Amino acid sequence: MPQERLTSQDILDRPSAVADLMDSQWAPCRYNCPVHADVRAYLEHIAQGQWRQAVDVIRRNLPFAAVCGRVCHHPCEANCRRRDVDSAVAIRELKRFVSELQGAAGATVHRPPRQDKAAVAIVGGGPAGLAAALELARWGYRPTVFERFTRAGGIPATAIPEYRLPRNVIAIDVEWILAHGVELVAGLAVGKDKTIEELRKDGFQAVLIATGLSSGRGLSLPGAPREGVLGALEFLTDLGMGKRPRLGRDVLVIGGGNVAVDAARSAVRLGSSRVRMMCLETREEMPAFEWEQREAQEEGIAFIHRRGPVEVATANGRITGVKARRVTRVFDENKRFDPRYDDGDIVDVPCETIIIAIGQSPDYGFLQGSALRVDSRGRLDYNPTTCQTSDPSVFACGEIVTPPGSVVEACASGQRAARAMDLYLSGKAIVLDDSLPPFIGAIPSETAGKVRKAVRQPVAAQPAETRRANLDEVDHNYAESAAQREARRCMSCGAGAEVLIDKCAACLTCLRVCPFDIPVVTDVARIDSDRCQSCGICIAECPANAIVSRSRESGWIIRRTVAALKNLDPAALRIVVYLCGHIASAAQWRGEEHLAQGAAEVYLPSLSALSTLDMLQAFDNGADVVLVVTPQDSAERYPQAVKRLRKRVSQARRLLKDIGLKKSRIQLFELTRPGRSAIQETLATAITDLRGGTVKPIGAVP
Repeated sequence: MPQERLTSQDILDRPSAVADLMDSQWAPCRYNCPVHADVRAYLEHIAQGQWRQAVDVIRRNLPFAAVCGRVCHHPCEANCRRRDVDSAVAIRELKRFVSELQGAAGATVHRPPRQDKAAVAIVGGGPAGLAAALELARWGYRPTVFERFTRAGGIPATAIPEYRLPRNVIAIDVEWILAHGVELVAGLAVGKDKTIEELRKDGFQAVLIATGLSSGRGLSLPGAPREGVLGALEFLTDLGMGKRPRLGRDVLVIGGGNVAVDAARSAVRLGSSRVRMMCLETREEMPAFEWEQREAQEEGIAFIHRRGPVEVATANGRITGVKARRVTRVFDENKRFDPRYDDGDIVDVPCETIIIAIGQSPDYGFLQGSALRVDSRGRLDYNPTTCQTSDPSVFACGEIVTPPGSVVEACASGQRAARAMDLYLSGKAIVLDDSLPPFIGAIPSETAGKVRKAVRQPVAAQPAETRRANLDEVDHNYAESAAQREARRCMSCGAGAEVLIDKCAACLTCLRVCPFDIPVVTDVARIDSDRCQSCGICIAECPANAIVSRSRESGWIIRRTVAALKNLDPAALRIVVYLCGHIASAAQWRGEEHLAQGAAEVYLPSLSALSTLDMLQAFDNGADVVLVVTPQDSAERYPQAVKRLRKRVSQARRLLKDIGLKKSRIQLFELTRPGRSAIQETLATAITDLRGGTVKPIGAVP
């Protein structure tokens, strides 16, 4: 699509012009995230070991960062452009890693100095309600969350099994949210213990209903006895609240969604020897996530597809099985739910316990004592344009008024309702702008074929036989090194190069040096953001300095160099070492651990961006020697990066000689073997030779 074309004057007039250009077109991972978290930005922080900065970027948009690191359906990964190269970046696992590593105290709390705006009541302490409360607290309102259970967090805190979502993980998010000035009143059911009208009398100027789908949908089965038939949500809630529901040895779960899978896997862990799931759908049609189905099968759970229950068979008042008929179709030609059956094909499915998991429904207990209306279908009267109910001061969000969804979708709904409430309480018309910037298209196949492959870092999991026996968490977390390696697989989509058209001479240099054959040169060069891989080679090589980075300010490398030089003794030989960040640990990125003792270490995402001018400017800022350490070409992130770096180092050495300094003041080291010890040995030898040789501080040169 056509994009803004920048000139150098644009940057002078508007310093944020380049960053604004990047933000005007999102990467598809960000676009498809319901809360539009800046995935590229937080993955870059993780790649550099900047844990707090990473989690702060995540929590800027996503309050339930730790929870979503465990249970999010990760549409960001489904839309990751790296899928067309090898496999998607493990975005959810990286979110989990940094959120749990930092905990509640390791993320910045942005509480306003004064919270003196209106008091607002939030009915429901799940993801939607707490997300709305957080936004309102940040804007200076005084939100109070009323939760009927004794703990906040909604379905994740009460009904998602601990093997998927340990309670201490939920506590991270809830504790961080409450730290912003959100008050929580737990164990109080609005409608039963206090009405909405009473909340208004208590001084709350607006109310938000965010109670979700808190009840299981029932299924009337002829012949079903009073005992032995359980609702899945009630079963999981009892389990989540510390109870141990009684089950038979042979359990049949009716349903094919994620709640059904949770119920079946929980039944296995409670000791049932045979657990099966019966659903209307085929494997491909099941609403449960593929990985949930796969893990259930690994744990011995069997699936009975295309069967629907007709009646329950009993003997002596106990369940002996279910009669089920064949399903001929689930959806009509318009993909609407419209099942059809063959009543002549009936089978007996033996079982002792039945768990019904065919969906969830709202609990309208909060309506008691209120003037709120329901519509002709029995649903809460609600205007999706303004988030208001039949009472303009009462708003609603989350699954009480939206289709069933995920935690991150609930957060997005709560944030949208908070914006509506802010406009209402400010006396403004409620006009919500839901428009988004366009997103970058798919990576062309010819470009994808030139991107170097990088294996996705696996996440270890407990063996199926081990996890069947308890409610311990199934998946392990990344180690720091694995998290960094995985984050470095991100292609930084949209963060690449932009041509300043008034400075471009159409010299063809960018076209000649680009390893991906991306620039198109006519009257000026143009670099397609859909294809650019953000290597920075063209920026480093452009003779007119006519190309800038969309994601980094001009001069970022020399600023890092100046900061590193400040730590050196001005009277000693001042050595700057440029290293590829892909060979650095988190502690080295942060300057807590060193590979070159006594030298100024400057880590860059890739040395492909290190220009001749960057190396020479290091001397202008006090360096006496510049060492460049790179992995061999086969280990570099970008093809041809090392080849181009060699030429730039040679050019810098020639220019040094022209001004009367020894070429040996700039040296390039290409590692012949990977690993920390190889780097340390190389640098130790070089630095020892320099300090014991004829190279002196530049200030001492006649």
